Amino acid sequence: MPKIGIVIVNYNGEKYQNDCVKSLYEMKFSDFKIIVVDSGSSDRSIEMLKSQYPDVIIIEKKENVGVAVGNNIGIRKSIELGTQYTLLLNNDVEVDGELLSELLKKADDNTVVVPKIYYYEPNNMIWFGGGEFVFSGGYTRHIGQNEIDKGQFDKEKRINYSPTCCMLIPNVVFKKIGMMDETVFMYFDDTDFCMRLLKNNIPIKYIPSAKLWHKVSSSTGGEGSPLSVYYSTRNRFYFIKKHSDKMSTAVFIKTFISFCIQYIISPVRCKNDKYILPAINDYFHGRMGRKDNLIKKK
Repeated sequence: MPKIGIVIVNYNGEKYQNDCVKSLYEMKFSDFKIIVVDSGSSDRSIEMLKSQYPDVIIIEKKENVGVAVGNNIGIRKSIELGTQYTLLLNNDVEVDGELLSELLKKADDNTVVVPKIYYYEPNNMIWFGGGEFVFSGGYTRHIGQNEIDKGQFDKEKRINYSPTCCMLIPNVVFKKIGMMDETVFMYFDDTDFCMRLLKNNIPIKYIPSAKLWHKVSSSTGGEGSPLSVYYSTRNRFYFIKKHSDKMSTAVFIKTFISFCIQYIISPVRCKNDKYILPAINDYFHGRMGRKDNLIKKK
């Protein structure tokens, strides 16, 4: 049985996915099985995978099931294969040849490990050099983001937040804290998971010797896209309310006011902040789950 199940959720990933899989097979560590959950893609990415990488396990869904559901499908398959660890991985990344070798040096059954993450372009600019919760605002922060790497974030350390675009998780952890929260569809699923890790005193360890390069947010159209604005707004309210033992009512009100101001000035900013209003409206009416199809019609 493989030691690691690598779970990739695919959304129209032809442009990026083969590069991701190719980089995985070029790693020095090879005791893994790749599991691709195809979430209703409409391009040729799965046909290309089948022809070029027949060893990849492909689970095809007819519609877009979302990041959280897709990851859970892959996690269950990884556990079914008898793996010790599951690596959650975005399809828009390329990994360093030593990635898994370096992560496994610090992994154990009660520790989640994550790498240093660079932007794909420029490839020496940091996207993630560690992370933390900002409890006063109900969100998270990437340490070192947009800084050129000069070795300033090369110290291993315990952190309390990391995105799941690359996260190595011992499978026993899922038995302790559960799977990804499927309510949110996408965005804040990783934030919620990390909060549950924190509450259960399961550490996340940042390993800077493990590296990858991220073509940021390609699956949703980029940072600041309509999908990104909508889901990150709606799900932030859900996250704050769910974990109200960590964040007060004042944080919820502060967040609400902040988003309202962003929406009011959106015509001046000429950004996609107009999607804040439907996001807030859907949250307060309990409309969670998938909404990207509604946004595309607006």
